This record gives sequence, structure tokens and C-alpha cells, in this order.
Amino acid sequence: MTCPKVEVFSPTGACSCSFAVWIGKVWDILMKYKNRLEIVSLTSDSPRAHELGVGGRTVVINGEVTPVFLLERKIQELLC
Repeated sequence: MTCPKVEVFSPTGACSCSFAVWIGKVWDILMKYKNRLEIVSLTSDSPRAHELGVGGRTVVINGEVTPVFLLERKIQELLC
């Protein structure tokens, strides 16, 4: 079985304090499932971000943008 691919896009050139709470929430959730996910960290100016049309503070699971408040639920659904 293939692991779900989670891509985390952080803002480029922004002070880390501006997104520290957001990234903390994301990583707290992802670390619970780290052995069962393929996790990739990217910046908002990466070719992949441009390909998907996403910016910073974005989480994409298997190509689908997922809001942080639904992140854990979405992961659990994919891992069942």
C-alpha cells in the first residue's frame, strides 16, 4: 500500500514568527503519523507550488488542498 503524500508549503521570505503557530499545529499532527506518511516540506516559490497554484501556509494531501482544521481527520480516513 502506498503512503499518502503530504506536502507542506511554507511562505517564502516571511519571518518564521508570522507562521509559527500554523506550522506548529501542522507538524504536531503529522508527527503522530510520520511512519505512515510521505511528508515533503516545500516553499511557496517552489515549482510544485506553482504547479498546484498554492501559496504559503498550505497543506496538500495526495494533490488535494486540505485545511489544517481537517488535516488529522483526512489523514485518519486515508490510513484506515
